[in-house]
Amino acid sequence: MTLMTSIATAWAIAMVVFGLSVIAQTPAGWLRRSFGLSEVTWNLLGLASIAGGQFVFMFMVADRLCPKAGRLPGIWMSELAIAGVGLFALVSVGLLVLTGLFL
Repeated sequence: MTLMTSIATAWAIAMVVFGLSVIAQTPAGWLRRSFGLSEVTWNLLGLASIAGGQFVFMFMVADRLCPKAGRLPGIWMSELAIAGVGLFALVSVGLLVLTGLFL
């Protein structure tokens, strides 16, 4: 359990830090220039990465460390809300790229 929790924590941190760097345009500036997508698309990708990292942490770490808390309706709804935000951002990016808007 400790190894999986440690790996999931590192995975979640990496996703959140990458998402923040994409939104803040700091070290990922070369990435934005190399693909040529619009700022809106990159912000949505950053938001999807942050939401994915939060979901990974809640699902893989927090639910294992506090198993009874995952059964509470408020916690369950927050996990669904975070997953919904990430899914919405990914679907929005897919639609923007496929339709050619905001390129």
